[in-house]
Amino acid sequence: MSGTSGTGGHLDIGGVFEQTGEIYQKAFGTFWLVALLLLVPAAIIQFILGDGWLGSFLGRLVQLVAGAWLMGSVIRIVQDVETSGEVDYTIGDLLGSVWPRILAIIVLEIIVGILVGVGLVLLIVPGVIVALVLAVSLPALVVEGRGIFDSMSRSAELTRDNRMRILAVGILAILIVWGVAALTVLVSLASWWLGALVGLILGILLYPYLSMLATVLYYRLVELKEGGVAVVEETVVVEEDAGPPPAV
Repeated sequence: MSGTSGTGGHLDIGGVFEQTGEIYQKAFGTFWLVALLLLVPAAIIQFILGDGWLGSFLGRLVQLVAGAWLMGSVIRIVQDVETSGEVDYTIGDLLGSVWPRILAIIVLEIIVGILVGVGLVLLIVPGVIVALVLAVSLPALVVEGRGIFDSMSRSAELTRDNRMRILAVGILAILIVWGVAALTVLVSLASWWLGALVGLILGILLYPYLSMLATVLYYRLVELKEGGVAVVEETVVVEEDAGPPPAV
């Protein structure tokens, strides 16, 4: 699915949110089915392992893998809708396509987290800059089949010239989260259980939207840089030239 997402090479901020909403409507059920299949077993395993240091370590490791698997699946869901306009992948296709990239996803998330964290400690601004530069490194890794550091370089390339607009997207996303939190608090003042219920419902509605936002941002940046072509790692079968026909 492609659309006009920028004018003169500039990212259309409203278009990013609009197209995320369109994909959200088409993929909401698929997202939560995948999330339940990954997160519920992970939570059960974590409970069985217990609270000891070894059990806690293994439980966190399981949660880390489940979270990375879910993030990779979200990227594949958005990729599917961007390509065909609908969610065509089966759940098995989604999970199977992400599994070989799990370790790379985890390592990339750790590296980006460390870099951003160090930058935030250094007067905040460097951390924000690093976050903007690496904003779409994870979608680049999953969609294009790139390596970890190559994905980071790809993100730096795609975000160049649009980082202030990407910052605006991030600020708006934060404001949405704050708005949901404020609404939950207001309802909780009237009734704690109603506030908890409203918070749960709003969280269930908001979580997939925010998860899809970065991948939609990646696709819009690819459109701006390359005219809507996202290079996807795939196997191409080329038929050999059989040569001229035999003489009769």
